[in-house]
Amino acid sequence: MKSRLILAFCLTLLPGSAALAAFDNQHKLWTHELKQYVDGDLIHYARWHKKPATLEKYLKELADMTPEEYDDMTHDQRKALWMNAYNAFTVKVVLDHYPIEGKSSYYPKDSLRQIPDVWEKYQVVVAGKSYTLDAIEHDILRAFRYPEVHFAVVPAAKGCAAPRKRAFVSTTWEIDIAACKEKFLTDKNNISIDPKRKTITVSQIFKWFPLDFAKASGIAAKIPPPTDDQIVLAYLAKNLPASVKNDIPSTDKLTDYTVVYKPNDWSLNDADAIKKTDSIK
Repeated sequence: MKSRLILAFCLTLLPGSAALAAFDNQHKLWTHELKQYVDGDLIHYARWHKKPATLEKYLKELADMTPEEYDDMTHDQRKALWMNAYNAFTVKVVLDHYPIEGKSSYYPKDSLRQIPDVWEKYQVVVAGKSYTLDAIEHDILRAFRYPEVHFAVVPAAKGCAAPRKRAFVSTTWEIDIAACKEKFLTDKNNISIDPKRKTITVSQIFKWFPLDFAKASGIAAKIPPPTDDQIVLAYLAKNLPASVKNDIPSTDKLTDYTVVYKPNDWSLNDADAIKKTDSIK
């Protein structure tokens, strides 16, 4: 009996054992990297490019997760997992092509969109299965029916959501996603109100995904069905922080305003590129 107990204990110490392979739902490696390289709304890609080992290790953790571990996850653990997976793998793609120097005239020279088929071609492995960035965003994250994920997905562009310095985790998911929402909706680059013209200029995210905000707008069930602009206005009327609503005269209704969709800035959210530009001046 004693020898069997010793053998069982030794087996738990083997490299392939479940005890050592247990997936870290706190995503500590990803948080470590974010703290190192996120600077405000930007990322130090040049520095990260020189030291990608920890990011690679985190991505290997995602790949090595067992299907059983994934099946045992809570709903919030899965939301955190996929948000982190999308953002981490996007950084991986940027680093693999850094510095990006594209030739297409449709996008900024350093844009992620200069990489051909970036969302459909490159794949990250999670729990033994391969997923494109497109599949993660549209088939998984959007399927959670939680529109605020659009304020947390970071496709490496200045015109989209800003990176965080911490990984998403299930225990603080609601708090973290609310913070992303607050940050996005209070940023005048994403939402700006002109009371004189009675216009509200909003991020392209609302033009790309208006139906994702329909349920949260409170008017989705109306007959006749609301237009995309009406959905966007109703969502913002319900969800804009008070500090932003203060820009609207008390005699005005936001739902009476005209929506203007701001062209998206696809420039890479690169802190090191900013510093290079500053040094040239």
